[in-house]
Amino acid sequence: MNALKVKINFGKKIALIAGIVFPMFACSQTCKHYTLDQLIQSAYQKYPYAARLDLINQQSNESRKVIDSEWLTHISVSVKSSYQSEISAISIPKDIEDKFGVNIGDGKKLQYQGGVGVSQLIYDGGVGSIKKQISNLDNTTRTYQIRSQMLQVEDNIDNLFESILLTKEQIKVVQFKKTDLELRKKDVSAAILNGISLKTDIQEIEANIIQLGQQETEFRMSLCQQYLALSSFAQLPIDTASVLELPEPTKIVDRNFSTRPDYKVFCTQIMSADSKLKELNTEYVPKLSLFANGYYGRPGLNMMDYSTHYSGIVGVSLTWNIDAFYSNTHQRNLIKIDRDITRNQKSVYEIEMNRQIDNLNINLAKNRELSNSDDQIIKIRSNIKDVASIQLRNGTITLTDYLIKLNDEAQAMVNKSIHNIGYLMDGAKMKTLLNKNN
Repeated sequence: MNALKVKINFGKKIALIAGIVFPMFACSQTCKHYTLDQLIQSAYQKYPYAARLDLINQQSNESRKVIDSEWLTHISVSVKSSYQSEISAISIPKDIEDKFGVNIGDGKKLQYQGGVGVSQLIYDGGVGSIKKQISNLDNTTRTYQIRSQMLQVEDNIDNLFESILLTKEQIKVVQFKKTDLELRKKDVSAAILNGISLKTDIQEIEANIIQLGQQETEFRMSLCQQYLALSSFAQLPIDTASVLELPEPTKIVDRNFSTRPDYKVFCTQIMSADSKLKELNTEYVPKLSLFANGYYGRPGLNMMDYSTHYSGIVGVSLTWNIDAFYSNTHQRNLIKIDRDITRNQKSVYEIEMNRQIDNLNINLAKNRELSNSDDQIIKIRSNIKDVASIQLRNGTITLTDYLIKLNDEAQAMVNKSIHNIGYLMDGAKMKTLLNKNN
């Protein structure tokens, strides 16, 4: 008799497992599969942040061209005309003009002049080079800031991926419990006919089945929301029929997070501050330029000659900002204070990152250790529940007692999924934390 019961229970278990696994197997043959790496790479290629990186690169190129334009020859054209109510004049006696051959014509109240000016910078004291450094560092900082936002998108994908895997496992467990209660319903019906159980036991089982159906509905609606969010971040048409493949175990030994873009922001900001200090130093250096100006009109450079004629001037100009020696002190102090603040923020960031790495390593070790004993717990809980099902059929325990055993078995299954998925996803999260996906 006992051997027959064991065979019956074994047959029920095979039917139960087949009822859950076979639909999953059929789906795996037709549904689209996605790995975590595929979703992350898709996000880096298609999320709008990627387009913004291209725009920043274009902006950086234009900024360099603007700075380089300072070394181009600058040409200016001017035209002016005026009518004066009075003009400067010198009265010279006629006999002196005749004696010395001086001939100063009358000035003209109507004056006009066209001019062309050309200037060429030949020495800027290193200002252009420093400006390029600062511009490049600023653009690099903005690039790292966007990549940092992309890293947050990657982190969101990790969390959603894990959440979806866990939700699917919870749905499987709910389905397992529903199927098991359907089997118990038949047993209780037989026990009622034999006068062993009460009719209310059937009603209680039906109520539990309905509640499990409600739980499954909640999980599936939550799954829809999670898939929508994942599809949005990955910029892929992912739906609830899609299969997310568990990531491979990841073993990362080093703790190097220096490649994280948000960490590099601090480094580029410190370098930018150093460059700005150098830029202040260049203000002490004279700037040298060549210039040439040509004019046509009246009067020309000779204010006494009111004939319409050409005139011009060429030369070298030197500008030296002397007051920079005493006016830049406070600006220098501000830059140094900003640099020290950034270094302080960098130190706080390093402490926080090391804490996150330590916590994640602890979680990895914990989930790996717990996973080793989950199968044994499930086996024990399953055996206890199987015995309880026989006792329920024989009327030696109540339905409430049996539901406790069933919930214990289901919880053991959930725990195994949580520990296994948690272990694999902790490795994936460590890759994200240390920026190993780029």
